[in-house]
Amino acid sequence: MLFDATFTGMHKKLWGIWGLGWLLAQGPTGDLVLISETGEPFRLYLNGEWLSDAPVTRAEARDLPEGAQRATIYIYPSEGRVIQLRRTFYVERGMVEQYALRKRKGQYTIALYNRTPRPEDTAPPAPPVSPAPPTAGTPPSQTPPQGQGTTIIFNPTIQVQTGSGTQISNSAPPNTVPASPTTPFPHTGSSYSGPCNCTFPMSRESFAQALRTLRQETFDQTRLEIAKTIARQNCLLAQDVREMMLVFTFEDARLDLAKFAYDYTHDLANYFVVSEAFEFSSSKEDLMRYIQRRPARQSCVPSGGTGMPSPTAPVGGTPTPGTSCTPCMSAQSAAQAVATLKATADEMTRLEVAKQIVSTNCPSAQQVRDLCRTLTAENNRLELAKYAYTRTCDPQNYFLVNEAFTSSLGRQELARYIQSLSGR
Repeated sequence: MLFDATFTGMHKKLWGIWGLGWLLAQGPTGDLVLISETGEPFRLYLNGEWLSDAPVTRAEARDLPEGAQRATIYIYPSEGRVIQLRRTFYVERGMVEQYALRKRKGQYTIALYNRTPRPEDTAPPAPPVSPAPPTAGTPPSQTPPQGQGTTIIFNPTIQVQTGSGTQISNSAPPNTVPASPTTPFPHTGSSYSGPCNCTFPMSRESFAQALRTLRQETFDQTRLEIAKTIARQNCLLAQDVREMMLVFTFEDARLDLAKFAYDYTHDLANYFVVSEAFEFSSSKEDLMRYIQRRPARQSCVPSGGTGMPSPTAPVGGTPTPGTSCTPCMSAQSAAQAVATLKATADEMTRLEVAKQIVSTNCPSAQQVRDLCRTLTAENNRLELAKYAYTRTCDPQNYFLVNEAFTSSLGRQELARYIQSLSGR
């Protein structure tokens, strides 16, 4: 009975110490979240501490003291030098302050876009277990020392809040060393030859897994963050980008992803299929204008070769008149291009999409004729025929394009244009 009384007293002391510690832990603290809406990674230096060892697109700090939080943000754009921003964040007790890194008119800004109450813990942490009396020959167990001060949780990949309030995270627990960055999905070989921005597209199994992950999300903003992470860490096919875009509900999110993913796409010559995911012609036109300002970084060859710039591949410039563009566009790709154009309602948008197709491929004269036939107005057919002449793989057969014109005026104007290029 004496042992029972002693043990009960010790147990009450432990409960008292634990309860006091838990109450002290519920101080005036809040959380801070910073995401990159531009898709460009950053590092956050907050209150004298780095939150990451490598650039990321989302960072989160928890249990920050109420009030001002001094920070420096280092932005790593795809081109140019690192950009440094200084910012003071303000955290309110019991709130989650959500900030976004944005780019407006060429300038980076940080804006508060949402404030939500921090989810309350439904129950205090489990109380400490009373230590059992040590047995003979067994050394007493030791409790690892606990860290002091503010606990900062950093997620090097993705951490999102679902609609039900459940937090999904693959970050390391507090006070532990962050794990190495996630290994990108495995890649697969490719038989594609032409302009590209990356060399080895991800495997079909891996892409299917990535697509399932996107479909499980509820909100477009969360989907967009995950999709950009997938694109940045892998190499996509044009059809992959289209499939990912179709998961989104809103047109602006689809356009955002289409622009972002262009820099991480393997078969740029097929990027016209991405426009099939849009509902509005204005989105297609916006994407075409964006692409025209971003030439491909290299020209890819089938697996086994080395991707490198090629003078004959249509990487973005205009071939010299009198030379042919190689290799010729495949019949399957040409048929898909015609189908895409026919599904585009607006005439001017069809013309811009057709030019983009021609600029990243080497169509034959017959394929140019078929592309021209998707246009209604004769002057638009003539404009496309002129545009495509220096990009065709068989200029000696360009007379076939005349079959696309309904009047002799168009044929005469095209003949004069070709003669002017040859210097006759």
